[in-house]
Amino acid sequence: MKKKACQTVRNRFFLAGAVCLLFFLSSCGLDVYYILPAPYSVNHTPVYTGNYDESYFEFFTNENSFESGDGLNFSGTEVYYRIYSSYSTMKSQVETLQSLASSDSTSATAATRLVNATSSSGYGYKPLRAQGYQKVSTLIPYTGENQRVYIRLSDYYSIENFSSRILVNSEYLYDSETKTIPIRNTSDATTFNFGRSGTYDASPKSGDDDVTYTSMSDGQKWYVAMFAVAVGYDVTYTPYYSNICYLGAVTIDAASENN
Repeated sequence: MKKKACQTVRNRFFLAGAVCLLFFLSSCGLDVYYILPAPYSVNHTPVYTGNYDESYFEFFTNENSFESGDGLNFSGTEVYYRIYSSYSTMKSQVETLQSLASSDSTSATAATRLVNATSSSGYGYKPLRAQGYQKVSTLIPYTGENQRVYIRLSDYYSIENFSSRILVNSEYLYDSETKTIPIRNTSDATTFNFGRSGTYDASPKSGDDDVTYTSMSDGQKWYVAMFAVAVGYDVTYTPYYSNICYLGAVTIDAASENN
């Protein structure tokens, strides 16, 4: 499948120039800012109207191009998600984030807008987690080599090829021998199987931290949008984010067991 670049040649020239600028600033005793390379390509972008066999996300991390420097630790790549009750609301917010990410003048603020839940302009996206690994520091740990990431959020019947799971380079996360299942970033670790009745299955509701609920909801249909972003920390454990990369969106129908 054709790859869609999330980082243009212009971005790479910008990165090289930024490195020179950082060297100059550090030599002058001024504040130093770090730049992380964004996830660079998307193999498959699901759309909210897609069929069950198209309802997966696949992208590459961008680790080969990272140049280590004093004081910055590349932690890895996070996948941030948000659940919407309204397609139109999701579309509006995703388009805003994509516009910020595509502009040189605003790309540095795109991640802040994505993850910030305390300001009125922030959208409060949450880091995706895997069942049994809720307390990991980063979903996709840094290895120094680009990694192919596959994510399917929900189950379609009991068909293994259409089961919810996270794969990195065709393997389960963290060298796990059992399937690593994506879960919501909630205290009760619920899954994305909104239409099922298992112990960890539950439909979203208004007031959930990872839900944007509006009066213009679309019945029992929920829309999940996802972005990937590289994350690093300096010596004071202050987080730094790359530009964001849109991964797509899927519809999960709480009126159906199979999505």
